[in-house]
Amino acid sequence: MIYAGFFRRAVAFIIDTVIVMIPVLFIFGPMLAVQVVPLADNTGNISATQASLLGATVLSWQIVSLLLMWLYFAFFESSTKQATWGKQILGIKVVGPQGMRLSFARATGRFFAKILSYFIFYIGFIMAAFTNRKRALHDFVAETYVVKTTYEEGQELPETPRHTLWLVLVSVVWVLILLGGLFLSSQISLSPTEQAAQMAAGRMEQLAQNGTRLTQPMRLNGMTLFYTPDGYRAVVTDPVSNNKFTLFLQNGTNQTCCLAFPFGDCETTGLKACK
Repeated sequence: MIYAGFFRRAVAFIIDTVIVMIPVLFIFGPMLAVQVVPLADNTGNISATQASLLGATVLSWQIVSLLLMWLYFAFFESSTKQATWGKQILGIKVVGPQGMRLSFARATGRFFAKILSYFIFYIGFIMAAFTNRKRALHDFVAETYVVKTTYEEGQELPETPRHTLWLVLVSVVWVLILLGGLFLSSQISLSPTEQAAQMAAGRMEQLAQNGTRLTQPMRLNGMTLFYTPDGYRAVVTDPVSNNKFTLFLQNGTNQTCCLAFPFGDCETTGLKACK
């Protein structure tokens, strides 16, 4: 068969992604490290300025990555090799109608047509395993074909069997897996209230480890910490209800608990109620 199979195309894409990401990581990796490492030492507290700077860096990362991916794929797939480095390693290339070489414009259209596949849970990529002539969704949009390097321009592009039923079955299973993963991650992830409680607990535990005895209340990001003869307490503003709850870390222990009285509901904090 002259067409490239799904797995060969997938491996080529992984190789190409790694190649493009190397310079991006070289540029943005140190920038993110400089911003994230201090936050890790700050028990999760982050100012508005830090959040804005971090968000701008991540957004810049994404924009630069998209531009580099576009230029990389469009340039190489419209070159005389008709293939990216990953495709060259796997012995495949991209051709247009009648097997002709792609123009830069068609290669650009093919690249951005991949966005459609992302919007439909990557099913557009899965199509390459089951459709006629092994075409993904972006191949249909750009009228392109991925063939082995032994293919010569002008050579016939024969039809191949369609496996529509298998495409439907695999797509349904794939979507169910993705939705199941999203559901589990939503169950595992902490709620805003739990995050606030964890942040306060972390700050108290850090104070206890350092042997710090607060002589006056410390106010930080919606919480007030203070020390009493029997241990540390934190009055935290619930970011969801705007009510308050109180946490307690007894001297000689390393387990923070929740005081049901006089503030809040301990069940929403994810911490055990104090005995």
